[in-house]
Amino acid sequence: MKKIKYLLFSMLLMVIGLTTVDAASLKVSANKSTVVVGSTVTITVNANGASGWEYCLSYDDSLFTRTKSTADTGGDCVKTGSTLIGYSKVTFTLKAIKSGSGTIGLRSAQMYDDGGNAVKPTTNSISLTAKTQAEIEASYSTNADLSNIVIEGYELTPTFDKNVTEYELTVPNDVEMVNIQASKADNTASVKGAGETTLSEGSNKIEIVVTAQKGNTKTYILNITRQELNPIYVTVDGKQYSVVRKADNLELPSYYSSTTIMIGDDEVPAFESEITGFTLVGLKDEEGNISLYIYNTDGSYKKYEQFTTEGVTFIVLETDEILKGFESVNVTINDQEVKAYKMTISDADFVIVYGMNAKTGEKGWYQYDLREGTFQRYQTSVIISLQDDVKEYFLMVIVFAIGLGLSIIMIICLMILNSKKKRKLVKLLAVMENGQVVNKEYVIEEVEEPKKVDTKEVVDNLDMIHKDTTKVEPDEEKVSITLEINDLPISDDEEDDEEIEIEDTQEIEEVVMLDDEDVGCRFEETSPIEVQEEQLSKRELRRLEKEKAKEEK
Repeated sequence: MKKIKYLLFSMLLMVIGLTTVDAASLKVSANKSTVVVGSTVTITVNANGASGWEYCLSYDDSLFTRTKSTADTGGDCVKTGSTLIGYSKVTFTLKAIKSGSGTIGLRSAQMYDDGGNAVKPTTNSISLTAKTQAEIEASYSTNADLSNIVIEGYELTPTFDKNVTEYELTVPNDVEMVNIQASKADNTASVKGAGETTLSEGSNKIEIVVTAQKGNTKTYILNITRQELNPIYVTVDGKQYSVVRKADNLELPSYYSSTTIMIGDDEVPAFESEITGFTLVGLKDEEGNISLYIYNTDGSYKKYEQFTTEGVTFIVLETDEILKGFESVNVTINDQEVKAYKMTISDADFVIVYGMNAKTGEKGWYQYDLREGTFQRYQTSVIISLQDDVKEYFLMVIVFAIGLGLSIIMIICLMILNSKKKRKLVKLLAVMENGQVVNKEYVIEEVEEPKKVDTKEVVDNLDMIHKDTTKVEPDEEKVSITLEINDLPISDDEEDDEEIEIEDTQEIEEVVMLDDEDVGCRFEETSPIEVQEEQLSKRELRRLEKEKAKEEK
């Protein structure tokens, strides 16, 4: 019996050993089959059925590059030899560097049993594809169609067609819910809006939105009318509404309590507040949208706009008050368009809205932060005072600028005048120091005063002016005065005066007569005068004569 048991045990060990050898394997797997260029993929190699193994990961290095490895070498290869050391599961991280497809496998794979004997392992390879994001998106489906729409127990009008996007359905008043089943034509698309939907009395607009894999959408609309019992229709701003008859279809606003009121002969649900003094009812438009409206005792309606931000419940109201320095604008608050005011000289993210604090009932102007969506009380008196200060500041700046401009002009004028005075002073100093006066009108040059000489010849008539004058002895000193008369200014009454030409050096002792008028030049008897290339009018001659007479005295 013992021999039989031993034999059976030996056979069992042999079977187990054979099974272990046959089960030796190295399996390659990846966490994804497609990788975006620039991103990574994780490759895992699991070793089974042996005590040791060696292998290297094989891949196309033109498509992928290794960025991380848990192998004992830290690279593409595992070299545990025939030892019993771990590394039965090794991971490699590869990064895709360009588009393409490649095979990931093993090379130089070898496994060892407990005795260190080599065992031929079974191995595998996988295919990996690298694509750019644009290539991946280009392959996405754009199909956003439905293949069918079904509402259990009812038929839509018209019959479903994937290209028809709007349908009608009417249900009895006792139908409060329907189950909408929407089947997509492409499995990669997604659908929103289907399933169980609660219906309110009157019109109900239900939208089913289909989004294709590529992101494009398509909307199917179901207009389901739940019949009303004795509907109450009202008109507000030219648009028809129906009064909501069931309180379950209305949401209770903050600081209000539920009640009922009579509209005509019918009792309808409503909300009231002693703080605000408003009575609210629900009105539904033709598309099934329900909103709260302020119900006035005269039977009129006004849309109720309430916003709650950071603990402040604000009710928008109308006002005839006008804010100076502000302009009217329309802003969107919680998907509702509201009339507001904005400073004309500011581009800040703030607007002013008139309304009431629903908690306190206090009316006034409130500042709304368009960026953060918050309300806070607005101090109009402070802003008006600030605006006045700004205006006064601008006025002071303008006055200062004008004064500064005038001062600059005066300084420029004074500088110009001072410059002219300096030029005149320079000329005067030149005359005093050098005996010369130079300007663009005339030049007078004075030389050393000569000794006086006796002259006996007198000119009796004008003809003598053109005769040669007696020359001064060579050894005598003389005074030479050179006049450039051409540039001398002549007044209008001097233009017609007769002119005479004096050439060469002449001695003139007395005044000569021409046409019964005194003309000519009188100089000191002993002083020869040299006049070069000039024409003198009678008036100029008289002026020179007077100046010479003054010098003689």
